[in-house]
Amino acid sequence: MNSHTVPPSTVADDEVLARFILHKRYIRNDGTLKPDSFIPHPHPDLSVTRHIGLEESSIWAIGEGVAIQQSKTLYGRGDVLASDFRSLKLRVDADPIPGNAHHANVTNWPQDKPAQKMYAQEIAAVASFVSRPSAENWPAN
Repeated sequence: MNSHTVPPSTVADDEVLARFILHKRYIRNDGTLKPDSFIPHPHPDLSVTRHIGLEESSIWAIGEGVAIQQSKTLYGRGDVLASDFRSLKLRVDADPIPGNAHHANVTNWPQDKPAQKMYAQEIAAVASFVSRPSAENWPAN
């Protein structure tokens, strides 16, 4: 399946979700992610991309698009299961957008940033950081 294929309208618990990392300061020296990478503040929702049906090159292409749109650098991604968000009573809803049919939002966050940080600490603890491939290892689309 490629990035033009539409995924199911419901996000399953066992789906892997990618949070693109656009700030180097969110990555610890040991290759784990800091909780700040999963805090939606000041936005109400956390934007993620569903892996389902995508090849690795398509996931990275979507991440590059996000980075370009925000005039930032793509450093990697934090992969998390939908069930890890849901275990904290957060919602994961498919939210296709132009250029990313695999986009989803993690919603139902507490409104204050300190409470969001507590949730983000739990998520960061189970997230897998995947470093962006170097240019010579960049997958072809």
